[in-house]
Parts: sequence; C-alpha cells; structure tokens
Amino acid sequence: MRFRYQCEGRATGSIFGERSDTSTKTYPAVQVQNYSERVLLRVSLVSKEEPYRPHPHALVGTDCNDGIFQTTLEPPDLRVQFQNLGIQCAKRKDIMSAIRMRVTKQKIDPFNVGGLAFEMEGLDLNAVRFCFEAFLINSHGSIVKALPPVVSNPIYDKKGCNTSELKIIRLNEHSGCAAGGDERYILCDKVQKEDIAVRFFDEDAWEARGVFSQTDVHRQVAIVFRTPPYRDGHTAAPVCVRVQLLRPSDGETSEPLEFHYTPVDTGEGGGGAASTRRPRVVRGPDADVCCAGGRITSR
Repeated sequence: MRFRYQCEGRATGSIFGERSDTSTKTYPAVQVQNYSERVLLRVSLVSKEEPYRPHPHALVGTDCNDGIFQTTLEPPDLRVQFQNLGIQCAKRKDIMSAIRMRVTKQKIDPFNVGGLAFEMEGLDLNAVRFCFEAFLINSHGSIVKALPPVVSNPIYDKKGCNTSELKIIRLNEHSGCAAGGDERYILCDKVQKEDIAVRFFDEDAWEARGVFSQTDVHRQVAIVFRTPPYRDGHTAAPVCVRVQLLRPSDGETSEPLEFHYTPVDTGEGGGGAASTRRPRVVRGPDADVCCAGGRITSR
C-alpha cells in the first residue's frame, strides 16, 4: 500500500489482506481464542526488524487515536476485521518526537525495548508491522491479564524505491549483436543502485544479466549497461528474447520488453575481410510510459 503524509490532504486508503486480489478484497483480521469475556485490543506499528521497536508512523482510520487503534472485542466471537485502516507517515524532522510520544506519553512499548526505541540506526521508514496487544477483561470490567504481543508480516510502502513496483520507461535500442557487449541504456522509475539488475531471458531457460556497476546507475532513474552474449555468442538467425528489471532482494521484476539478438557478421563472402558494418537494428515498440488464555491468531 501507499503510506501518505498528513499534508497530502487525501485519504490514506485501506490495508488489504495477503490473499487480496483485483477480484476479491480481503482485509487483516485478528481473533482472541479460548476466552469468554471481553477483551481490550490495541494495535500499534512497530519496526520491521527485531527487536521490534515502536515505529513513528501512525495508524489512521476508525477507532484510531494519536496513531493507535483500540477497541473492545465482545464475546462470543472476539474477532475484528480492519476494513478502514491506513498508515500515515511521520516527517523525518518529526520522527523523534513521534517516538517520544509513543513511549513516554502513550506508554506504547510492546516488546519492552526501552532506550532502543530512540535508536534511529537501521529504522526502515518504508516498512512496518502491526503489533497486536490483547488485554483480558473479567466480568467486573477489570484487566486481569495481558497476552504476549503478536506481530504481522511486514507491510511495505509502495512509493519507497527499495520496495516499489519496477517499471521500464524506455529502452534506447531493442536489438544487439549475439556476441554481446553493446552499450544500451534504460530509463526507469526510481531504483536502488545496489539492488537492481537487468535480466535477459528466453522461453528455453536461457538467462543472463546486463553488465554494469553501481556508478552506471544515474540518479536512480537511468541504467547504462552492456548486453550479455546470447548463449555461446553465435546464432544463425535473429533471435527474440526478453529484457526486464530485476530486484534481487525480493525477486520483484518489471514487465519485460522484446530484445532482438542479431547474428555476428563474420564478413564471409566479402573477400574474407570482416565487415565493419553494424548489425541491423530492429526496433520494438517503446515501453508504456506508463489470544485463549494465551494466544492471538492473526490473518
């Protein structure tokens, strides 16, 4: 989903469940099991990595106050589904004050990390986890037990360039010599120079990577690379393959574009001298610019 800033002045949207797709929308849900009285449920945001620290970003939506969701679950179901829950970004200059409010004013520190909550090193602002805390209430309305906190899988901000959708805006040439080594460039949406590759592949299980270094990634939106050879570098006829961006850390790929490998011109039939002509360029279309006395189960 997209994390949004308050100043954007638009709805944050809803967080969908893991099994949600274009035809069927699902939402996160949590249930307390093996208990027959009311339960106080609190949901906050924590860091992606352990130890789980309070996160400066805020939950917004129904039953949210000051970045925290809180509600009372009624028996017998003791279950809630979050259909109107979004994530609001804290500005970088406000990160420390947001964490200070969580820990000192709201007393939100589910995993008792103490002073580590104020350590900014390694804090990923493009990823969070839900932290579910359940407090059992007896028939007299008193909290009698706090169940161990449970965290969700990571939730990523789609606008972060280390988690965003990969997209090729333009490939300057859609062909090259089968021997490889031709310089080409890709214009793309923002990428991380240390976590991006240019992948060539065909339908017969061949795969190779474009050759470039981190210094060949310009301002996160352009990659200058050299084409890899096609198989052994020789082909008797033009071959159509695919080229796409690949993010090695999570396997995310862009939509592929066609790329044509042309035979190496050896100069045969021309007096034995190697031809100095460049291979014919075949252009393809540009890319579109386009809890139970003890446990909580989360879904």
